[in-house]
Amino acid sequence: DYARARLPEGFTVKAAGTALIEKALTDLIVTTQFWNILQSLGAVFLILALTNKSVMAGLLGIMPLVVALALNFGFMGLFGITLNIGTAMVASIVIGVGIDYTIHFLEALKWEAAKTGDWDHVIRRSLMTSGKAIIFNAASVGLGFLVLVLSRFQPLIYLGALISITMATTSLASMTLL
Repeated sequence: DYARARLPEGFTVKAAGTALIEKALTDLIVTTQFWNILQSLGAVFLILALTNKSVMAGLLGIMPLVVALALNFGFMGLFGITLNIGTAMVASIVIGVGIDYTIHFLEALKWEAAKTGDWDHVIRRSLMTSGKAIIFNAASVGLGFLVLVLSRFQPLIYLGALISITMATTSLASMTLL
């Protein structure tokens, strides 16, 4: 509208330069991010359902991941952290780390449940064995990445904060929801 109102007849304007490239890159990141998350969750569901011979195990296994992803993107929105190449990688890390914690805790629950039918005992023992290891791992990795918030380079600050939060949310989600 601006160009049409000010340019002589016959002239046209097209977007060009870095703004056009950045828009295309942003559109690509958002679109591929969405589909990659769905594909990853689908793969996790299938692997857990097939290895455990239970659709419920597949559904239970993706629950902590979905919650951790929602918290990650919610945190980003709350603090105005934009989705870019660096922050988009965090969702993959959420799924990768979260499934590790989930599998460890599910296996601990199955192991303890095979010994006794007392679910209070099963949960307590699972938390004391696998749960303790998950917390130590999440804390050490999270604190290690938290050092990045001392950087003066904004993408590293965001990466450090998001990975640290991801360690907390994935570990806690896998142990509480399961």
